Amino acid sequence: MATITSDEKTTSIITYFTIIGLIIGIFKNNTLQSEYISYHIRNMVGLSLIGIAISLLHRFHFPSIIINTLWLAAFVLWVIGFVGAVKGDKLEIPFIGKFFQDWFKSI
Repeated sequence: MATITSDEKTTSIITYFTIIGLIIGIFKNNTLQSEYISYHIRNMVGLSLIGIAISLLHRFHFPSIIINTLWLAAFVLWVIGFVGAVKGDKLEIPFIGKFFQDWFKSI
């Protein structure tokens, strides 16, 4: 595995904090052109879309138990991605991480 710089690690961590952090990560990666940062950006784009989908389900009055379970699952997936960024690793988000990497490969 290639060595990552502290700037890459910091940018990857920032990416996981809200949509603002994601935007900062995208702009910062335009300069750095890091595959490591791109990996985490793709994860967070996917997780953000999941959050939007859960919010839409809530808006359409899905049962609370389903919504709460989905939010808990999304949070667990977010933690896995975040821990990977903190550790300086590319931890794959279970079940859907490989899809995020494929779907958003242009990022």
